[in-house]
Amino acid sequence: MSEALYKIALKELEASTEDIRPSDILLFSEPLASALNFVIRLGRFSLTEFSEKLDFTQGQAKKLADILVKRNLFEVTKFSTAEESYYQSRISGGTRPLKRPPSDIWKKLD
Repeated sequence: MSEALYKIALKELEASTEDIRPSDILLFSEPLASALNFVIRLGRFSLTEFSEKLDFTQGQAKKLADILVKRNLFEVTKFSTAEESYYQSRISGGTRPLKRPPSDIWKKLD
């Protein structure tokens, strides 16, 4: 069953190339959404913690983490070693461009 959940999570992450923001996490299936919510709250975490929360193998979790690094939700910390990878979540993960509301917005709302 874990293999099926891994394939679903991998498919969801590979579906887009845009940066992932914390608000996008709500759209992911379980256990990915819960694991991402957990590690974002931690801030700095290890690959072992991430894989345990997902209940996936280290290799599967590493592949997902690599995608999340590419999509700017995680960054690899300088504390990483050959034995263990450490990540830091990017709380903002990137910003969407803000548009100014039209100047006649108040007329439209009245």
